[in-house]
Amino acid sequence: MKTLVISALAALLALGHSAAAQSLLTLSAADQAGVAAALRQFGKNLNDHHFADMPGYVTPDISFVNVVGMYWQGAADVQRAHQAVFDRIYQHAVFTPADPSATVMRVVAPGVVLITSRVTPPNRSDVPAPAGGSARSLFSTLLVKRQGRWLITFCQNTPVDEQAAASNPIRMAQK
Repeated sequence: MKTLVISALAALLALGHSAAAQSLLTLSAADQAGVAAALRQFGKNLNDHHFADMPGYVTPDISFVNVVGMYWQGAADVQRAHQAVFDRIYQHAVFTPADPSATVMRVVAPGVVLITSRVTPPNRSDVPAPAGGSARSLFSTLLVKRQGRWLITFCQNTPVDEQAAASNPIRMAQK
């Protein structure tokens, strides 16, 4: 019983602290610029297809889940995998920046930001373009502030199944 009371008290304190902290979690202009710089550098590499400077804007322990579910860990492997994929299947691809109206940024904790964007990746160069054009995807990026710099520590690219998305229960409830 004593453990239950202590656990319940800890949970209530955490909720109160979390609610208070959430109202204070914003990014300064300098932090917004730092987040934007890391994302801009990644976007530049997506378009110039050269990932040699990736360790400069990712954490050494980055994790990356690509659009087909490959899971890469560590800056060296994430860099090497991107270079191999772009050399093979995105040779002439141009990635357009995510539409700001389709991007959500959430400060999760001090020094931690989650960004989710709706994107339309370019067609691959190694297979014919799909009928109806490129498929959409949701791209989630987690950034952390380490030693005064914002770095990407996790990314996941999730394809959107348009047919299933049409029956999203949240959107249907809003109609």
